[in-house]
Amino acid sequence: MAELLIGASILMTLILSIIELGFVHADEAGMRWLTHGIHTIPFMFIFTFVAMNITWALSLIGMTDNFMIDLGARVVIGIIAMIKIGAAASITGNGGVGEKKFHILIIGILVMASPYVWIYLLDGLIGQFMPF
Repeated sequence: MAELLIGASILMTLILSIIELGFVHADEAGMRWLTHGIHTIPFMFIFTFVAMNITWALSLIGMTDNFMIDLGARVVIGIIAMIKIGAAASITGNGGVGEKKFHILIIGILVMASPYVWIYLLDGLIGQFMPF
């Protein structure tokens, strides 16, 4: 049975949030970039937590052997993350903060790929040092 990944979700959220802050800083001129960037951290945690634990959630209803449903759910989560980033840019004052399409696409792909980055790259390197 798949396991619930809490520590890995927190670590991947921190990594993706730092990348997101870098993109927001590059996209926006002035001092508003920090407040705009910090508001993304809770949303990044939600998207990353769901993307990393979709296998566990599907195992609760007996759908552990279907990779396509697993991947499709992650793609939907990534697309929702892209829509959220684009929407946050469009509702802020003064014409948005200027998120580039590249920024939105990269963050969405990283959210989709976060479980695979953890499993195939980071778990072997730092997984044994994490207390949870």
